[in-house]
Amino acid sequence: MKLFNKLYGISLFSLLLSLAACTSETEEQHQTPAPDPSGGEARREVLLTLKNKLSVAQTKAGDAIATAAENKISALDIYVFGSATEDGVYTYQERFCYRESNSNFPVGLDVTPLELTAVGSDGKQTNTLLSLKKGLFVKLYCIANQNKLIDPATGNVYNSFVSLGQSNPGQANNSVTEGAPREDDFKLFRCVQLNPASATDILQTPLPMTGAYTTPIDLTDFSVSARLQLGFRLTRSVARFDIVNDAKTSKFTIQSVSMANGRKGISFFPLKVTGDLITYPARPFDGDKANEGNCLGAFYAWPSPKEDDGYLILSGTYAVNLTENIPVTYKVPFKPEEDGNYIEVSQNHRYTVNITKADEYHLDFTLDVADWTDEGSIDEYEPGGETDGEELAVEVATGVKYDKTLRTITVALDEITNFKITGSSAGGYFVSKYYVDNDKDHDWLKITGPDGVINTRAANDASEYTISLNDAYHETDFPLAFIRFTDKISAKENIMMVQAVSAPRFDRVVNNSTGASYASNTIICDVKNTVQTFNIELEVFSAIGSKVENLPDWLTVSPATIAETSGNYQFTLTSLPDPFLKAAFDETKFEMINLSDENKKTEITVKMAVNNPEIITAQPITPTSSGSLSYYDAANKKMYLFNDNSTVKLTVFSLGGCKVVNAPSWMTVTPGTTKNTMELAFKQGSSTTTEDVSATIKIQNLLDDTKSISLTVYQRLQGLRLQDFYGSNSYSYIESGSSITATTPSIVYFPTQRNYFEFKVRSPFGITASDNTQWINTPSLTSTQILSNGDILTTVKVTMWSNISADMCNTRRKTGVITLTETKSAQTKKMNIKTEHMTYNDPEATTPPTLLKTSYGQFWSYKKGHYIASQYNTYKQCASGWSLMKTSHFTYFLGGDYFDTNKTDAAQNYHDFKNSQDMNIAISAISSEYVATADSPGEFIHIESSYVRYFLGFARGSNEITVRYWKEYNDSTDR
Repeated sequence: MKLFNKLYGISLFSLLLSLAACTSETEEQHQTPAPDPSGGEARREVLLTLKNKLSVAQTKAGDAIATAAENKISALDIYVFGSATEDGVYTYQERFCYRESNSNFPVGLDVTPLELTAVGSDGKQTNTLLSLKKGLFVKLYCIANQNKLIDPATGNVYNSFVSLGQSNPGQANNSVTEGAPREDDFKLFRCVQLNPASATDILQTPLPMTGAYTTPIDLTDFSVSARLQLGFRLTRSVARFDIVNDAKTSKFTIQSVSMANGRKGISFFPLKVTGDLITYPARPFDGDKANEGNCLGAFYAWPSPKEDDGYLILSGTYAVNLTENIPVTYKVPFKPEEDGNYIEVSQNHRYTVNITKADEYHLDFTLDVADWTDEGSIDEYEPGGETDGEELAVEVATGVKYDKTLRTITVALDEITNFKITGSSAGGYFVSKYYVDNDKDHDWLKITGPDGVINTRAANDASEYTISLNDAYHETDFPLAFIRFTDKISAKENIMMVQAVSAPRFDRVVNNSTGASYASNTIICDVKNTVQTFNIELEVFSAIGSKVENLPDWLTVSPATIAETSGNYQFTLTSLPDPFLKAAFDETKFEMINLSDENKKTEITVKMAVNNPEIITAQPITPTSSGSLSYYDAANKKMYLFNDNSTVKLTVFSLGGCKVVNAPSWMTVTPGTTKNTMELAFKQGSSTTTEDVSATIKIQNLLDDTKSISLTVYQRLQGLRLQDFYGSNSYSYIESGSSITATTPSIVYFPTQRNYFEFKVRSPFGITASDNTQWINTPSLTSTQILSNGDILTTVKVTMWSNISADMCNTRRKTGVITLTETKSAQTKKMNIKTEHMTYNDPEATTPPTLLKTSYGQFWSYKKGHYIASQYNTYKQCASGWSLMKTSHFTYFLGGDYFDTNKTDAAQNYHDFKNSQDMNIAISAISSEYVATADSPGEFIHIESSYVRYFLGFARGSNEITVRYWKEYNDSTDR
């Protein structure tokens, strides 16, 4: 049985064991038709051989594999289904029945009795002779020891069999009236369901068995009457439990056996469990060697899929001591020893529960699983080219295996060149080739001989045939092939099955999600933060069938098995291991295994494509508040760490985790738990006062150190730093003893609208500026420059207030404070500002007023530019506290000699100054200078230094005047 399952890829739940040894042999052709039981329809005899050893077989240890009761057939029903065409719809035609007791024999014109005859003394085979109606293609379904079939559509016993009808069998105009049921409906029929409420409703011998011959038998040729010979095995539909217990040793005496989470029944074709989960009625434990060794066939059960979590229930008594026995019940789960996974309880398998130790609360046991197959082979034939008893020999070659029992030739597509089948018939053979399900589209097998392949009964003397692959066939489907050899003389028919096997391979990607790809036996998952789940559907080619094994637990596949040559596997990764381990990254493989030959396998690698680490989030990305200034600039991949004990946290996705390399000594890094998504905390540690300190660090993947991202990290200082003072003239400067970098610099400023000073402020995030004076404008921020480490260099310009007051104008030494404030941290820096010069409110002023010191007192004198004398009226007004020079004021400079403007004469008389030195000091005499007086418009004094004389009311030269203002010195404000 195992070999057949291997060849055809049929699961342990499959009902059909085989088209095993479709050995057809016939006697010589009869001159008269075979008996016709119906009296009117032509029939053909079929000798059916049930290839089961129905006698008791012994293992090497002496225990029976199958008892006589387990091999017994008390009832046998062979259901025949017919169709007008080989690939048509098959419906019920007739039934052949055997009953041990005639009282149970079914009644009906469609029912023909059977006789079962054992072949030989060893009982390896049982024969029965069928007489099948001619005219159609037929299939056979066989059920033993099950008299009733349940229709799932109604839940009742099916008793509505109706034979199909033929209008003119063997004629061209033959029409077929369908019978009931159809083959597809019949295959859904079930056994009678167990009733857990009935204490006697238990499974016991004789046991239900099934088998089938589903290759269409061609009975359409009425000219052929040779007897056909068919053969297949019956397969038990139940599992057997043997229980090994020595009550003297274990102190446990078993009284009954039951099963929990069992199924009520099965369907037959194929075998599938049906019904709800139940607890089986308890069966008394009273068989041979019960509680004294190995009790064979102690319990029978329908198959139990592992997901049902079924278990046996052993009930009995436990001997606490020599006089006291207490009732106990133990649970025996379907788990092999030291294996945490449930196993499937499968049909036609034996399970041995070996009890090793018991106490009041616990039972120690082992659970062994074995095939429940008959010992020995059907005959003594060994493969290798010898005749198989049917006059045919298969010459095995590289890539070719022949199983004579199953009459199956297995060819490896990736190894085979060709092989030969030789027949010993002197008259030659009729040879035909066809594929399962009448497949005419996938002709992959080529048969050559002297006359090629003969599909009709023409002459052919060849007895040697070369079998090879069809070079013209390039598709991926390789259906099961049948080669029929019919002896021309005896009409004996032999059928060879040829199935292809190959190491599985993926031919193409059918569908795939983002990031999933396949190439060169490698499934690649391109893992990113945004792509962590993957689906990829791959088309597999594996003649015939494939399965997936050793898949990592984080990858799923659907389906796990494909019974056909070609199909699609869907691989899904829904949750990455976190973290993804190095071992899985270096070596993650699974196997694609051919269902027919487990030596044909392909190793598939699952590779995670590791990318550079991705920074998912950063906190903060801008400074948050005072005392927490460090931040991350995502656009430029720069990190700024301040010496304020603040931290930058980066959340990084990197498959398998990450680490930081090349970290400078002044930075500390605190990694979180190693996961695919990690948090890294960065902080400025030991600070240095050096400006522009930076380093390039790497965040590196732990699985692949070539995958990394680089960040520039800057050590940043808090506070404001001043530099680059500039005064527009010599009257604005840094006060002696101070400097621009001082804690509180001191600036001397001569405030005029043409005079200013500038300086620069280096700050982490920029500044604002203010002042507390009323004689300068609010300092303006004229330009900014972002430095390489992120600091901002701001240029600050200070100018005179355009609305300066008269009081401030008449005060020589004025003071104030300029305050600079950092925008984020709110840290401040102050600058003292003061004046050393008297100020006159003149927009054109570039120099301060002059302090004149004479023997008569001190005076401030200010020269107001040059004006045309005739326009003097416009310019005679001066600032509050200042006045134009009057002629009467000259008495202070002339030593008591009164100067009278009334002494003007038309002749332009002039008067010498008695004290020219004082006069020059008073008015800062300059050659050709005019001085306006305040007595009346148009009156001017012209001083010629060479003559020391004046003219009143007369303008000479260019007719320009220099307006001078003056005021007396006030010691309280002007010092």
